[in-house]
Amino acid sequence: MTRAEQTELALVPVLGLVVGLLGDRLPSSASIGVLLLVASCLLLLQGLVRDLWLLSQRRQPGTGGPARTALCLCAESTVGVAGVVAGLALLGSPIGAAVPLSPLLAGGLTAGVLAFGFAIRDVIVEARPFRLKREPGHLNIVVGWTRAPRP
Repeated sequence: MTRAEQTELALVPVLGLVVGLLGDRLPSSASIGVLLLVASCLLLLQGLVRDLWLLSQRRQPGTGGPARTALCLCAESTVGVAGVVAGLALLGSPIGAAVPLSPLLAGGLTAGVLAFGFAIRDVIVEARPFRLKREPGHLNIVVGWTRAPRP
């Protein structure tokens, strides 16, 4: 495990604790749509911060690897975007029930989302063939919508 991964993993409970301690400033209840939207945005933000860190490290000589082309999406981004869409759909519908929100629940939700994001950080969803694949350096993948013809 790299130093950056150790730091990210250590920040999961710390950020959960911080949100839990600041939980008295949060509303006392929230709809399921709002919770799903906030959790999905947190997952996307975590992925963005990690990708920006990886890109900043890539600029140093000798890092990065050869790029390859694939039709794929980062699993973290896929889950995050799907959650944002579902959260927005629930916001506009009468389905979204209100959930009592305590500091403990807010901190636990934060830590849970960040731990889930850490767990799937290296997973990509590949379309051809459809599969989940562990790809630690998936910043080196260029997304291509068509495959080059074989010679």
